[in-house]
Amino acid sequence: MTERIPALKREDKVPKTRREKKWLRILIALLIIVLIVLFFRSPLAKFSEIQVTGMVYLTKEEVTKALGVAPGDSFFVPGTGKLKKRVSSLKPIESVKITKKFPSVLRVEVKEYPQVAVQLAADGKVLAILSNGLSLTIPEGHLLDKPILSGWKPNDPILNALCAVLNELPAYLLADLSEIHPAPSAAYPNRIKLFTRSRFEVVTTVERLPDKITYLSDIVQNREPGKIIMLEADTYLPYSAENVTDVIQ
Repeated sequence: MTERIPALKREDKVPKTRREKKWLRILIALLIIVLIVLFFRSPLAKFSEIQVTGMVYLTKEEVTKALGVAPGDSFFVPGTGKLKKRVSSLKPIESVKITKKFPSVLRVEVKEYPQVAVQLAADGKVLAILSNGLSLTIPEGHLLDKPILSGWKPNDPILNALCAVLNELPAYLLADLSEIHPAPSAAYPNRIKLFTRSRFEVVTTVERLPDKITYLSDIVQNREPGKIIMLEADTYLPYSAENVTDVIQ
């Protein structure tokens, strides 16, 4: 009797279409990698222009140097956060905004601390005093319309506090102030003496100045020139009668 031998079971082969799709995915991935490499090596991935705006005391060269990048450097590295941190290290800068405009432009908008006063240096140069207490050479053509600070030592913490106060005062209240001197005493280490363009001499403290200056403005407009003390009590003495004290009510 003849016995029929069963046919051997063939292993299932991967369908041709599946193999083709697999190789197609590999080729696409390789193509993408090649394109990425070519892109990062192309001018499209590099800065062609760096725009810097908003400076008064700093120069574009100083800001660009702090950035640490130049035309031809990578558009993507370093990031805007790191660039902002670098520029913010410049002492005159209060804030900075950095944006990248694809494909190749870097924009840097800086905001410097505002000028609150001027100061005469030992060599006769006129310096700008910023709201953070920093002294810088005034650019040519800049108006000298701020109070003059005289007799102050560099890095004096009271001077820094005064600059911060001046920055908060409205311009119309500062317009009459011509000069501010330190005048410390045992009781008032932050006492100051102010001279106005309307010929008044005023003694107060840095911390009291924001509250007193509005009152001072009213006195200047309605009284003849004289001496004013604005401490615990406010007193006024006109130059024409320096031996008589008029207590301000």
